[in-house]
Amino acid sequence: MPQSDDGQVQYEVELISQGYRPRKVSRDELPKVYAELPQRESPTVSWGDISEGGVVIVQVADDYSVTTLGVDGTFYWLLEIDDDEEVMIDLGGTDSMVPKGALAPRDRGLEVLLAVDDLAALRTEYIWAEQ
Repeated sequence: MPQSDDGQVQYEVELISQGYRPRKVSRDELPKVYAELPQRESPTVSWGDISEGGVVIVQVADDYSVTTLGVDGTFYWLLEIDDDEEVMIDLGGTDSMVPKGALAPRDRGLEVLLAVDDLAALRTEYIWAEQ
C-alpha cells in the first residue's frame, strides 16, 4: 500500500493541464482536495499499483465519477447500475467509451478511495465488471 515516510496512505492527484505535475496527498487531505477538483482539468485520483497488489483509479467529473479497480492483472469498472450501454466521457483528457452503469455519483469515487486498505472488502461490497 503506497505510504509516506510517516506511514500515511498516499494518493496521487493528476490534473490534465499545461505544466501540471502530479502531486501526492494523504488520506486526511484527500476529502478536501477531492471536493475541489475542477472537471475542466480532467482530474484523476489514484492509489496503488497493480504490480504491487492493486490499484484504484477514479476519474472525477462535476456530477459523476468513474472508478476502476485493478487486481491480479485484471481491470474492473465499478458499476452503480446494471447498464452496459456505452456512453462517451472525458477520461483523463481523452474521449472514451464506458458502460453507462459505470457512471456513479461523484462522491462514490472518494468513498472507494478511502476504503483501499481493504481491497478484499471492496471487491465484495461493490459490483464490479471486467473491462
